[in-house]
Amino acid sequence: MDVFHTLAEIAVAITGFSSLIIIFRGSASDWGRQDYVSFAYALSWSIGSIFLSLLPVVLVEFGISLSVAARIGLFCVVAYMFMVGAVLTYVRIGISKEGQGSLRASTSVGMSLLWLAIVTTALAAGFGLLPGALHAWYAAAIVLLMVHATAELGIFVVQTIRQPAPDQAVSRESE
Repeated sequence: MDVFHTLAEIAVAITGFSSLIIIFRGSASDWGRQDYVSFAYALSWSIGSIFLSLLPVVLVEFGISLSVAARIGLFCVVAYMFMVGAVLTYVRIGISKEGQGSLRASTSVGMSLLWLAIVTTALAAGFGLLPGALHAWYAAAIVLLMVHATAELGIFVVQTIRQPAPDQAVSRESE
Protein backbone atom coordinates (compact mmCIF):
# COMPACT_ATOMS: atom_id res chain seq x y z
CA MET A 1 0.00 0.00 0.00
CA ASP A 2 2.94 2.36 0.53
CA VAL A 3 3.61 2.45 -3.19
CA PHE A 4 0.20 4.02 -3.80
CA HIS A 5 0.85 6.71 -1.19
CA THR A 6 4.18 7.43 -2.87
CA LEU A 7 2.55 7.62 -6.30
CA ALA A 8 -0.02 10.04 -4.94
CA GLU A 9 2.74 12.24 -3.51
CA ILE A 10 4.57 12.26 -6.85
CA ALA A 11 1.34 13.13 -8.66
CA VAL A 12 0.77 16.02 -6.24
CA ALA A 13 4.27 17.28 -7.06
CA ILE A 14 3.54 17.15 -10.80
CA THR A 15 0.26 18.99 -10.23
CA GLY A 16 2.02 21.61 -8.15
CA PHE A 17 4.67 22.10 -10.80
CA SER A 18 1.93 22.46 -13.41
CA SER A 19 0.31 25.13 -11.29
CA LEU A 20 3.57 27.07 -11.03
CA ILE A 21 3.47 27.51 -14.79
CA ILE A 22 0.33 29.58 -14.42
CA ILE A 23 2.21 31.97 -12.17
CA PHE A 24 5.19 32.35 -14.49
CA ARG A 25 3.25 32.23 -17.75
CA GLY A 26 1.76 35.70 -17.58
CA SER A 27 -1.73 37.08 -17.88
CA ALA A 28 -4.66 35.20 -19.34
CA SER A 29 -4.51 37.42 -22.43
CA ASP A 30 -1.19 35.76 -23.32
CA TRP A 31 -2.85 32.35 -23.48
CA GLY A 32 -4.33 30.92 -26.67
CA ARG A 33 -6.98 28.21 -26.81
CA GLN A 34 -4.32 25.61 -27.62
CA ASP A 35 -2.42 26.65 -24.48
CA TYR A 36 -5.47 26.01 -22.33
CA VAL A 37 -5.97 22.56 -23.86
CA SER A 38 -2.32 21.57 -23.44
CA PHE A 39 -2.39 22.74 -19.84
CA ALA A 40 -5.70 20.94 -19.27
CA TYR A 41 -4.14 17.68 -20.46
CA ALA A 42 -1.22 18.00 -18.06
CA LEU A 43 -3.42 19.00 -15.16
CA SER A 44 -6.08 16.36 -15.86
CA TRP A 45 -3.62 13.49 -16.06
CA SER A 46 -1.77 14.57 -12.91
CA ILE A 47 -4.94 15.17 -10.87
CA GLY A 48 -6.33 11.86 -12.12
CA SER A 49 -3.10 10.20 -10.98
CA ILE A 50 -3.64 11.55 -7.47
CA PHE A 51 -7.14 10.14 -7.13
CA LEU A 52 -6.35 6.88 -8.89
CA SER A 53 -3.35 6.39 -6.58
CA LEU A 54 -5.54 6.79 -3.53
CA LEU A 55 -8.40 4.63 -4.81
CA PRO A 56 -6.96 1.27 -3.67
CA VAL A 57 -6.17 2.72 -0.24
CA VAL A 58 -9.82 3.67 0.22
CA LEU A 59 -11.16 0.40 -1.21
CA VAL A 60 -8.92 -1.70 1.03
CA GLU A 61 -10.13 0.29 4.04
CA PHE A 62 -13.66 -0.80 3.11
CA GLY A 63 -12.55 -4.43 3.31
CA ILE A 64 -11.96 -5.13 -0.38
CA SER A 65 -8.86 -7.19 -1.11
CA LEU A 66 -5.92 -5.45 -2.74
CA SER A 67 -6.20 -7.54 -5.93
CA VAL A 68 -9.89 -6.69 -6.35
CA ALA A 69 -9.17 -3.02 -5.57
CA ALA A 70 -6.41 -3.05 -8.20
CA ARG A 71 -8.74 -4.63 -10.78
CA ILE A 72 -11.36 -1.96 -10.08
CA GLY A 73 -8.65 0.68 -10.29
CA LEU A 74 -7.40 -0.60 -13.65
CA PHE A 75 -10.86 -0.26 -15.13
CA CYS A 76 -11.19 3.19 -13.53
CA VAL A 77 -7.94 4.23 -15.25
CA VAL A 78 -9.42 3.21 -18.60
CA ALA A 79 -12.74 4.97 -17.94
CA TYR A 80 -10.99 8.13 -16.75
CA MET A 81 -8.63 8.23 -19.71
CA PHE A 82 -11.47 7.72 -22.18
CA MET A 83 -13.59 10.46 -20.65
CA VAL A 84 -10.86 13.07 -20.28
CA GLY A 85 -9.05 12.07 -23.46
CA ALA A 86 -12.21 12.20 -25.55
CA VAL A 87 -13.23 15.65 -24.36
CA LEU A 88 -9.78 17.24 -24.64
CA THR A 89 -8.98 15.58 -27.97
CA TYR A 90 -12.29 16.82 -29.38
CA VAL A 91 -11.46 20.36 -28.26
CA ARG A 92 -7.88 20.13 -29.57
CA ILE A 93 -9.06 18.89 -32.98
CA GLY A 94 -11.62 21.70 -33.16
CA ILE A 95 -8.94 24.28 -32.44
CA SER A 96 -6.65 22.80 -35.09
CA LYS A 97 -9.47 22.81 -37.66
CA GLU A 98 -10.11 26.48 -36.94
CA GLY A 99 -6.44 27.15 -37.56
CA GLN A 100 -5.97 28.65 -34.10
CA GLY A 101 -3.46 26.17 -32.80
CA SER A 102 -0.70 24.10 -34.17
CA LEU A 103 0.53 20.84 -32.79
CA ARG A 104 3.19 18.89 -34.56
CA ALA A 105 1.87 15.65 -35.97
CA SER A 106 4.71 13.69 -34.38
CA THR A 107 3.80 15.09 -30.95
CA SER A 108 0.14 14.30 -31.41
CA VAL A 109 0.92 10.77 -32.59
CA GLY A 110 3.36 10.25 -29.71
CA MET A 111 0.82 11.35 -27.10
CA SER A 112 -1.85 9.18 -28.73
CA LEU A 113 0.46 6.16 -28.70
CA LEU A 114 1.26 6.72 -25.03
CA TRP A 115 -2.46 7.04 -24.28
CA LEU A 116 -3.12 3.81 -26.20
CA ALA A 117 -0.32 1.98 -24.35
CA ILE A 118 -1.75 2.98 -20.97
CA VAL A 119 -5.31 2.01 -21.87
CA THR A 120 -4.26 -1.28 -23.48
CA THR A 121 -2.04 -2.25 -20.55
CA ALA A 122 -4.72 -1.39 -18.01
CA LEU A 123 -7.40 -3.33 -19.90
CA ALA A 124 -5.20 -6.37 -20.46
CA ALA A 125 -4.14 -6.44 -16.81
CA GLY A 126 -7.70 -5.84 -15.61
CA PHE A 127 -8.92 -8.84 -17.59
CA GLY A 128 -6.05 -10.95 -16.23
CA LEU A 129 -4.24 -11.29 -19.56
CA LEU A 130 -0.87 -10.13 -18.21
CA PRO A 131 1.25 -12.15 -15.79
CA GLY A 132 1.98 -10.80 -12.36
CA ALA A 133 0.14 -9.17 -9.53
CA LEU A 134 -2.71 -6.83 -10.41
CA HIS A 135 -1.54 -4.18 -7.96
CA ALA A 136 1.83 -4.06 -9.75
CA TRP A 137 0.11 -3.46 -13.09
CA TYR A 138 -2.13 -0.87 -11.48
CA ALA A 139 0.92 0.96 -10.10
CA ALA A 140 2.53 0.74 -13.57
CA ALA A 141 -0.59 2.25 -15.17
CA ILE A 142 -0.51 5.15 -12.72
CA VAL A 143 3.20 5.70 -13.37
CA LEU A 144 2.50 5.75 -17.13
CA LEU A 145 -0.31 8.24 -16.54
CA MET A 146 2.13 10.48 -14.67
CA VAL A 147 4.61 10.10 -17.54
CA HIS A 148 1.83 11.23 -19.86
CA ALA A 149 1.11 14.24 -17.62
CA THR A 150 4.78 15.14 -17.51
CA ALA A 151 5.11 14.80 -21.29
CA GLU A 152 2.08 17.04 -21.83
CA LEU A 153 3.57 19.54 -19.41
CA GLY A 154 6.83 19.43 -21.34
CA ILE A 155 4.98 20.04 -24.60
CA PHE A 156 3.19 22.97 -23.00
CA VAL A 157 6.45 24.51 -21.78
CA VAL A 158 8.13 24.05 -25.18
CA GLN A 159 5.15 25.62 -26.97
CA THR A 160 5.30 28.52 -24.53
CA ILE A 161 8.99 29.08 -25.19
CA ARG A 162 8.51 28.96 -28.96
CA GLN A 163 5.66 31.49 -28.97
CA PRO A 164 6.68 35.09 -29.41
CA ALA A 165 5.49 37.47 -26.75
CA PRO A 166 2.40 39.47 -27.84
CA ASP A 167 4.37 42.71 -28.16
CA GLN A 168 7.01 40.97 -30.32
CA ALA A 169 4.33 39.48 -32.56
CA VAL A 170 2.77 42.92 -33.10
CA SER A 171 6.13 44.50 -33.93
CA ARG A 172 6.91 41.72 -36.43
CA GLU A 173 3.56 42.21 -38.15
CA SER A 174 4.12 45.96 -38.49
CA GLU A 175 7.47 45.45 -40.25
